Amino acid sequence: MDISQNCLDLIKKWEDFRANAYLDPVGKPTIGYGTIRYPNGQEVQLGDVVSEAEAEAFMKLECDEFAAVVSKNVTVTLNQNQFDALVSLCYNIGPGGFQTSTLLKKLNAGNYSEAADQFLVWNKGTIDGVKQVLEGLTNRRKDEKALFEKTVGSGTPLEKAEPSPQNEVTWLQAYRENLSDATIIVARNKDNKIVEILTLASPKKEDLITVLRQYPNAQNFLLAPDNAVPPGERILIQKRQSDSITKVENPPALQNPLLIIGMGDEDSTPDSLKKDIENLQTRLRDLGYYQGEIDGNFGSNTDKAVKAFQAKVFGEEEADGKVGTKTWAKLWGQDSSIVIRPLPSNSLRTSNKNYLKLTKTNRKDEYGCFILKMEYYKDSELIDSLNVCSGQYNRQNFKTAPESIPLSGEPLPEGKWYIEDIKWAGGKDNKDDYSGKYLFPDKGVGPVSTPLTYKEPNSTRRSAIEIHIDWNRRENSPGTAGCVGIYNIGDYQRFVNWLRETDPRDFYVDWNLGTCPPQP
Repeated sequence: MDISQNCLDLIKKWEDFRANAYLDPVGKPTIGYGTIRYPNGQEVQLGDVVSEAEAEAFMKLECDEFAAVVSKNVTVTLNQNQFDALVSLCYNIGPGGFQTSTLLKKLNAGNYSEAADQFLVWNKGTIDGVKQVLEGLTNRRKDEKALFEKTVGSGTPLEKAEPSPQNEVTWLQAYRENLSDATIIVARNKDNKIVEILTLASPKKEDLITVLRQYPNAQNFLLAPDNAVPPGERILIQKRQSDSITKVENPPALQNPLLIIGMGDEDSTPDSLKKDIENLQTRLRDLGYYQGEIDGNFGSNTDKAVKAFQAKVFGEEEADGKVGTKTWAKLWGQDSSIVIRPLPSNSLRTSNKNYLKLTKTNRKDEYGCFILKMEYYKDSELIDSLNVCSGQYNRQNFKTAPESIPLSGEPLPEGKWYIEDIKWAGGKDNKDDYSGKYLFPDKGVGPVSTPLTYKEPNSTRRSAIEIHIDWNRRENSPGTAGCVGIYNIGDYQRFVNWLRETDPRDFYVDWNLGTCPPQP
């Protein structure tokens, strides 16, 4: 059996939505609608942020898993309300608690009434080492019992998202074609069939660990006995997603000849030096390299971000962490050919030859989301492009509009979309504020978002699709629930410049499935 919306609504009633991770009554870091572990198996940590759409997708994926537990362990006939109530219980107490419960034993013995009474037993939590009754759990169990006993008003079963190929992987094998090449990972399922072949551009241990988390059911990691990599399409894993940097007009000048680690941590630090470091940190944050506070202190996090940026643009051998005129100019794109300025007239505005197009590449980011190419066309000519992502890493199934189902966590469906007006979390008076001072209630969306409305062909059941910054990427929730996620602030500023230049409204999503309308 599959759950209905009644099950989700019941869970949402008692879990509530929390964008920021918090400690539940028994001290477990929790986020969204009661999620304690992400789809890749990584535990929620305090400081994590999630959008409401992502939280719903996490909840639906977990409920589908718990539905399978209930279906496997219950041997008697259930109606939809009974099934929904049991899944809600299992969501809260875990599969282990459900499988060993007296409730399950009485239910499988055909004692439905006694089984219903057993819901009320699960109303205790351990606080400071002592198990005690919690009022919230008591009331939740009453609601679940009431749904279990309800004989009318059953919900319609919801469709389940297509299983992730990554979840089918049971073992991994590493290859090196020669000592200078990147590591190649071949992922196989239990039948020894190749699911995918990955090429890791980075040999760093932490990058390998991030990739391995994409396969929660893989039990073994083996070194290949030879270097003969099996044939098949290879997917390149890239850590840094921006291919180029937009030239910033009138960037701040570097007032000090050199910035290095250790500067800015003394009370006597000159204001000009503090300002230089703050500008450095802000620009590194906008480009997706820096995640700390803008505090004017050149500490270890700033040094690490500088070196990562230098390695990307100059090469590993020049990544020394020292910021002089060369690195400063590169940060602001002063040698870049990409400069987009608003046009002095509206001559091209609303033209159907100004549009955006989204396609899939054969590359993935380090978290497992396919790197998508979003292109900007002006008067039918390709002007610029950005790397973006869409959907959850373990739901990278690309569908047509009729095939794509709600709460699937998959990328937005193929077809033609309409680009709505830009929305700023701080309102129009605070547009272009990317600092994080103003965030939408769905904090994972960030400070700015551009809604999309589906146009053709046919229709889609997907909703709340937007183009926003993958704001919680730097925590533990990379990807989106189906929106288009732009990797960093600098790239979103570039995207906003496209919209301001020619006001394109048509957005073509082409997954090569044959349903995307032709572009002008």
